[in-house]
Amino acid sequence: MKYSVHKINTAGNTALTSNNVDEVNHALDIIKDWRTLHLPALDELQNLIVPLLKDNKVNIYSVSRRLKRISSILNKLDRNPQSRLGTMQDIGGLRIVVPSMTALRKAYDVIVYNIPENFELTKEPINYIREPKKISGYRSIHFVFKYNSDNPDLDGMKIELQLRTKLQHAWAMAVETAELITGTALKSSQGEEEWQNFFKVVSSLFALKEQTPILCEHREAGETLKSLMKQLYQKNKKSNFIDTLTALNVTNSIAKKGNYTDGYYILSINFIEKKLTIKPFPKEREAEASALYARLEKQIEESKYAVVLVSVPKIQQLQEAYPSYFLDTDEFLRTVDVLLKNCERWGWA
Repeated sequence: MKYSVHKINTAGNTALTSNNVDEVNHALDIIKDWRTLHLPALDELQNLIVPLLKDNKVNIYSVSRRLKRISSILNKLDRNPQSRLGTMQDIGGLRIVVPSMTALRKAYDVIVYNIPENFELTKEPINYIREPKKISGYRSIHFVFKYNSDNPDLDGMKIELQLRTKLQHAWAMAVETAELITGTALKSSQGEEEWQNFFKVVSSLFALKEQTPILCEHREAGETLKSLMKQLYQKNKKSNFIDTLTALNVTNSIAKKGNYTDGYYILSINFIEKKLTIKPFPKEREAEASALYARLEKQIEESKYAVVLVSVPKIQQLQEAYPSYFLDTDEFLRTVDVLLKNCERWGWA
């Protein structure tokens, strides 16, 4: 790799702890350059995995790539003092969303028995569907691939592949939307306990809908469909979670105006005005997109703005892949609304 693990670890530590502005800026420049080096591996993994799944008749709902935001990197390091940047495995992320658990199980088998050329799994896939994350209720399957390249700058880069269903994706994006607005890391058990417990209950209800295991704490407490639905209804009545998320939705019409395909997109969201802007870049302008992304990250005030660099095959798929950056929780809200109405209809409210 272009940078040794020690150098990346040092840059992460400096960016997080140093009081010297020049030292911090130099460290951030190294981190951003190292982050950009993940893009070729991301592209190649997608170009190999997606055709493989399609050849095996796996129905895909959406595919997207992203580079982790600097703020997210530093927040993750800050939350986990024992962690090191050089060992972080999700700087470059590929996400594949499928319609159902049937499609997910098939996709899983196809991937583990057909590891793409130039890649290797660094460890057994982590199955957060079989055992949802205790602190949040998160459900998905994570693969971590190591890239083997003839280019010494790129060799050894690690890419995380997330495989999840449409329902699991809707839940995760609703959590991210709540995180963006509240400024807390709900997935890491930070922020308001009411929000955390609300999303845990919904996670278990979605798991029951997909006939997969519910959260450990709910299993141990002997929770049932009825008791979880009653909890959902009561929590929402007390704190108006659904009304809050509904109020944050904004239109996606801007995403349907572009004609670019298989490119990079910088999404800038203004929380105050509830406004989203998209700057597209053709694939051949990857370096320009990455440089602008780095500049914008320095300028934003995170309580008011967010910026992210993402890539999807077509601009029209942006909102499907990254609804949290559009403050769009429609899929989540529709599903929860059905649960709430059924709770009333069945007399469980």
